[in-house]
Amino acid sequence: MNKINRERRIIFLLAFTFTLLGLLMVYEASSIYAWKTKHDYGYFFKKQLIFFLLSIPIFVGMLSIDLESIKKYAFCLLLFNIFLLVLVLVLGKKVGGARRWLSIGGINLQPSELLKVTYLVWSVDYLNRKGALIRNLKEGIFPLFLVTGIVFLLILLEPDLGTPLFWILWLYLMLLIFKAKKRHLLSFLLLGVVLAGVLIKVHPYRFHRIVAYLNPWKDPKGSGFQLIQSQIAYGRGGVLGVGLGESRQKLLFLPAAHTDFIFSIIAEEFGFVGSSLILAMFFVFIFKIFKLGFFIHQTFRRNFCFGIGLILALEILINVGVSCGLFPTKGLPLPFVSYGGTSLVVHYALLGLLFNASRELGNSVARGV
Repeated sequence: MNKINRERRIIFLLAFTFTLLGLLMVYEASSIYAWKTKHDYGYFFKKQLIFFLLSIPIFVGMLSIDLESIKKYAFCLLLFNIFLLVLVLVLGKKVGGARRWLSIGGINLQPSELLKVTYLVWSVDYLNRKGALIRNLKEGIFPLFLVTGIVFLLILLEPDLGTPLFWILWLYLMLLIFKAKKRHLLSFLLLGVVLAGVLIKVHPYRFHRIVAYLNPWKDPKGSGFQLIQSQIAYGRGGVLGVGLGESRQKLLFLPAAHTDFIFSIIAEEFGFVGSSLILAMFFVFIFKIFKLGFFIHQTFRRNFCFGIGLILALEILINVGVSCGLFPTKGLPLPFVSYGGTSLVVHYALLGLLFNASRELGNSVARGV
């Protein structure tokens, strides 16, 4: 048990460190934009701070709740999330041509972010209950894909292609963990690729994003602008960085500097050395989460920890990869760092659930590795 507590302390300290870094960098990256749009340099910083304070009781609540009760009502929670996804299509706030947010009392809620809790709990519980049946197409795979397809369809209608592709990759990795048949996995992967190709073909702006990814200088003032500005930030940072507060790209050159591209500002101000150190901390963070999972004997709790670890690992990989040009542009936050109230609250909920799942309760005994 001492090993589990040590790993949990390290994970919590790293998450808290990322949050403090995020608050600092949200202010750094957004202050000029906040003054221009809200006449308040600290507008986004203060909102992020409020959401951090709201995250604390959420974390404690998830840590204290009975995990078996969450499993029991997992499908009901997912149905409620589906209802919110339907609601956002009807009453959602339209930003940049997409309806992804519900405005409730002045607070913007992104229902697709909540899937990191609701879909996670339901899918891991489903896979765990099915056990060996997950190798059966009709009884194991098909019901899972049916529910997943409904969720994805609603998100695609927002429109948002990146989130379904994220979950397809996550589910593929989880099915590997649960030892699904290789031919089913291959068919699933091919289906995802074909679906992505069709949706890119139907919506030209997605094709332009792919073109910008392959050659941003083909349209430097249009679809390639954001990636070019991000790469300029990396270039200006050099080895040691330009220094805290000295970023040039935050002066309205780099769009979404405090959200999806916040790591570009980190790379510019702290350079290769500083950004590499932060990436190393993220690596330790993810490694400790998976190590924590291996300590857990009970199957559901162990795989639940792995599911959380995969969500966070993919988010970090994709966010950093997009900012430096390794992947096409996808609006995905850097966990605990990027600006976004729903994202921060959900990540602290995941942290609470992770610690909940790793507690020694009843037959959920710990084992050394």
